Amino acid sequence: MKSKSEVGHAKNGANLNDLISFVESYGADYNPTKTGLTLPALVALASNAQTDLTNVINQGVAYNNAVHDRSEAFDTLPGFATRVMNSLKATDASPELIKDTQGFNRKLQGGRAKPKPPVDPNATPLASNSTRQQSFDQKVQHFEALIAVAASEDSYVPGEDDLKIAGMNARLAHYVAKKNDVDTAFTALSNARVSRNKTLYKTSVGLVDVAKAVKNYVKSVYGAQSPEFAQVRPIHFKVILR
Repeated sequence: MKSKSEVGHAKNGANLNDLISFVESYGADYNPTKTGLTLPALVALASNAQTDLTNVINQGVAYNNAVHDRSEAFDTLPGFATRVMNSLKATDASPELIKDTQGFNRKLQGGRAKPKPPVDPNATPLASNSTRQQSFDQKVQHFEALIAVAASEDSYVPGEDDLKIAGMNARLAHYVAKKNDVDTAFTALSNARVSRNKTLYKTSVGLVDVAKAVKNYVKSVYGAQSPEFAQVRPIHFKVILR
């Protein structure tokens, strides 16, 4: 089910196209002096609005994909951390070092990342990403500390490539990359929303205000009781965000 905001943004764009169709049918009678109300300007505005609406949807999909990929990557961390801990237990590591290892492993056993519901790319308001990212930042830090503990033990020389320090650092880099991908995708989605909102809702020059001005112009040319104004009067435009 689409959200009200998604329907509202898209409906504003669709309604502008309906308004343009009527304006085109008026021919030479439609001749506003304000540049922003001319037919070429309206066509350009409609095109820009559609581009922005599509971009928000595309960036929303990219963000959801990045979140999914991050969850899949971090789902492997608890089990791997346990393997590292058990591998260290099989060395000459001191009880204190084993205790440190167990502590970091405990912090990494917070459960698998729950699948995040798909974000509505058109939703309002835009939720902050900082809180969601914090837990993943902490997981990276705990895993980095676990690697450091393992690297400090001279007798830690596992035969398995993924448990070696180089292998663990490669895994760490993978986690960091997936976490950063979400940040990048979130920024792109946020910027796409900002651009869309400017195109549709900026005072005076945004789609909604321009469309309302066009309706007033048609009313001034043909009169409030004219059949022409009756055509455009029911075409509604609404500010979803300001």
